Amino acid sequence: MKVIVAKTAGFCKGVRDAIEITMEAIQKREDGEDICTFGPLIHNRQVLKMLERKGVVEENRIENCAGKKVVIRAHGIPPNSRQELHAQGSKLLDATCKRVARVHAAIKRHARRGYNTVIVGDADHAEVIGLMGYTEDRGVVINRPEQVKDLPPDWDTVLLVAQTTQNEEVFSEIKKAFLARYPNGIVKNTICDSTQERQADIKKLCSQVEAVVIVGGLHSGNTVRLAEVARDCRIPTFHVETETELDREKMARFSCVGVSAGASTPNWIIKNVVEFLESIRPEQESSFRWKQFLERLVYSNVLVALGTALLPLVAQALTGFRGSPAFCAIAAAYAFAMHSLNIYLDRDAIQLNDPVRSVFYIKWRSLFTLSSVVSLIAAFVIALNAGIYSFLCILTISILGILYAAPNWFPIKLKDIPTSKTLFVPLAWSVVSVVLPWLSTGGDIGRFLFAFWIIFLLALLRTTMIDFLAIQGDRLVGKETLVVLAGERWTGWFCAGVMAMMVLSLIAGPLAGLSTRFSYFMLLPVAVYALYLKTGSEKRLSEDSVYETLVELVVIGTGLSAQVWHIFG
Repeated sequence: MKVIVAKTAGFCKGVRDAIEITMEAIQKREDGEDICTFGPLIHNRQVLKMLERKGVVEENRIENCAGKKVVIRAHGIPPNSRQELHAQGSKLLDATCKRVARVHAAIKRHARRGYNTVIVGDADHAEVIGLMGYTEDRGVVINRPEQVKDLPPDWDTVLLVAQTTQNEEVFSEIKKAFLARYPNGIVKNTICDSTQERQADIKKLCSQVEAVVIVGGLHSGNTVRLAEVARDCRIPTFHVETETELDREKMARFSCVGVSAGASTPNWIIKNVVEFLESIRPEQESSFRWKQFLERLVYSNVLVALGTALLPLVAQALTGFRGSPAFCAIAAAYAFAMHSLNIYLDRDAIQLNDPVRSVFYIKWRSLFTLSSVVSLIAAFVIALNAGIYSFLCILTISILGILYAAPNWFPIKLKDIPTSKTLFVPLAWSVVSVVLPWLSTGGDIGRFLFAFWIIFLLALLRTTMIDFLAIQGDRLVGKETLVVLAGERWTGWFCAGVMAMMVLSLIAGPLAGLSTRFSYFMLLPVAVYALYLKTGSEKRLSEDSVYETLVELVVIGTGLSAQVWHIFG
């Protein structure tokens, strides 16, 4: 079965922010401190269950929140509830979506001036209940155009707003009826841009497929409306929370299915649905198994180790100095050990971000742990044979690598530094690929600094490209990647800037006598990553393993080319 995944499927920024606020509270929790959410944080049972396992309970009665640290849900709450929570001695962490907070402000501003407020939405939805709290008891909720005629005709000052997850077409129809009844009324289209984009995306998707699967909470307003938009396109629509709710025989009737998801749906749930659909038709089994093979290859960290092993060859090709194969072995052993050990040191992250991947690592935990320890010991032994300075260098970066995701009780945790993963991984790869050989063999410092700079930029691009896979919001813990902290758009500009710096450096290197002409060849991987940039930012979830493999192969290909350069150059 062919599966097309909507570009906008998955977490919106408001949900991502709410989860990160909650996870940060968990990480900084003091002994004996109780954390709860006032109402469900978001409308997704799977995420809520994970938070519950982390000790964050859901409370729906204000008196039960007394003395606790309380996370205000993404949908927001009425102002009187906020005041009552303060009166109970609760410490509030506001995770209200910024879009929702703007609607609060608009209603509050107009209510103070005597305006009546008409809210287009569902009266029993948490967000609408919160909005009504700011109307000063002069608010009314409607959800159909014909309800406008039942509003008081003598209102002189009246404001029309919408629940941020409302159907755009329904709001437009109500707006026309509203302005016909109240020509001087004020209309503010407060539907979130993300909601509008998702609804437009689903309409486009419906024209390309035979059926649509909408993934997300059955009580999630924005998810329900996505399903409504799909049904309005007169296409078979299935609204499910997980892949277990899909009937294999029913889905087998279709050859091409579209998948979209609500703003509270994690990436791993969408991915499970996609994999289930792809596995239905026998003729697609070979393709499905091939993707499974690539997943296992990526999960095993073999590609990471191979790419890092070849980077010392790149440094040698750039500097023109011959090196020892021992440094390739050190680089591979170090990269494999650090990537593998950090999986288990930071197991909370992998469990929350990608439970499917977590199952793989739990199954092979003993093998990964043993092989990582053996690899690290081997790296130390080889480095010691190369010289005491090389040994001290690999020992230092290994300690720093382990401290990256040290246990919560440990006072130093490099992972807590914003963008730490994006920057520290390339830095470590550059040290093990360039600094270690230089400490042992010496040589022109200018050329080695140039090689360090180029390999750092190459590894930085590689790491950021893979981080694009997490932009859906599934990196539920910490802000260790640039793409999660700054967003996809700004990270895209950052990558473009890195590419520009790398191109200029590669051209200037040979002209300044800082590198060999191999610099010119390295313009090719930059061009390939430039092509990947757009692909990564619009990544279809059904191709994660394929995409990640291609990103790793650029580094591997560059290293193999460096070896060819040594042989024939």
